[in-house]
Amino acid sequence: MKNKPRGNQTGLLQNREDTKRQNTEAMWKEVVQLRKEKPDSTWTFKEVWSGAGLKSNVALNSPWNSHIREVINEHNQKIRENIELGPVGASQRKTLRITNKELRQQLSAIKKERDHALSQICIYEAEADFYKRENEILKKVKDRQSEEITVHKIELMKLKTSSTFDK
Repeated sequence: MKNKPRGNQTGLLQNREDTKRQNTEAMWKEVVQLRKEKPDSTWTFKEVWSGAGLKSNVALNSPWNSHIREVINEHNQKIRENIELGPVGASQRKTLRITNKELRQQLSAIKKERDHALSQICIYEAEADFYKRENEILKKVKDRQSEEITVHKIELMKLKTSSTFDK
């Protein structure tokens, strides 16, 4: 009798997995029921686990039922947002994801316009600098030519005056 095998734990593990599955299904059914009964009010976690026939919140707090907690939190968040937005805002409400996407698109379009405008400004500044330098060069050429002309005029005047004195 001492060496009699006691069995293995597969039955216990199977029972545990079955209990997990049944609890999850019961809580999910309660969430579906709450969606029908209370679509416009917030849900408490206790409503879900007690409505599912459970004696405590241990199953709801377990990691394998985190998706049920997320559904409850999302529903409650949506209800709070609708309350904050009011009746008019709730009808025109866009999800934050869509709004953020639109704002990112607008931001990228504005950045492209800014970059294009900056490139045009750079081109105009470069052209302005080029033409300023050309203008300076042409002014210097004109000044030299006008100096040469005045020098030649003076020489001509001297020649004319000296030729009139020579006569």
